[in-house]
Amino acid sequence: MKRAIKLISFLLVVSISSPGMANGAASSTKIKLDNEKKQNAKCYVQLVGGGEAISLWLVKPSLLKNLKRKIVGQEILVIQTQKKANIYRAKECILEEDDFKDTRALAMDKELPR
Repeated sequence: MKRAIKLISFLLVVSISSPGMANGAASSTKIKLDNEKKQNAKCYVQLVGGGEAISLWLVKPSLLKNLKRKIVGQEILVIQTQKKANIYRAKECILEEDDFKDTRALAMDKELPR
């Protein structure tokens, strides 16, 4: 009986320490991602109350694909009107050196002072 208890205790300790090792590996991967350099991105957005704008962001490239969802509701300064507005919907988000697919966004981007 004592042997069975010792065996169960040993297995319990081993099974508890194993996920710790897995978490250690995951945290080292997380550290590598944290070292990723942020880059400038731009988004073609619709504003609450109407209007459109190009908004500039500083993000990690791996997070660029989620940027459209994350910026909805954020308040930005609209350069053309010098007023703040909230983002209603993000139509397209790309790295700053890339070109928009939408022709209206492309024209607005060329007029945007940087």
